[in-house]
Amino acid sequence: MSRKIRTSVKAGAVGASNIATELNRAFAAARVNALMGGVDLGDTIDPLSAIHKALKAAHASGELTDQQYTEKGRELLEMLGSAVVSLFIQLNMSRKRPPQ
Repeated sequence: MSRKIRTSVKAGAVGASNIATELNRAFAAARVNALMGGVDLGDTIDPLSAIHKALKAAHASGELTDQQYTEKGRELLEMLGSAVVSLFIQLNMSRKRPPQ
């Protein structure tokens, strides 16, 4: 069964609050899909989650403008997607190998 992480991020149309929401959804979806697939994504997404928390704190304290936060959030969302896809590809490849 194929599992997909869906987000509604559209380039150029996402503000700071929307990117924060999308990141929260993406992290939650990654964790749920991992649990359903019996996979531990902790080592893969925990560092990205820490970056997300740091970005939110920097934005809340005024260190990042809305535009800067949005740009960095988009980059983080792309990294999260790539990390999850890469992990699931590796897992699927290892499951499909014939017994030796």
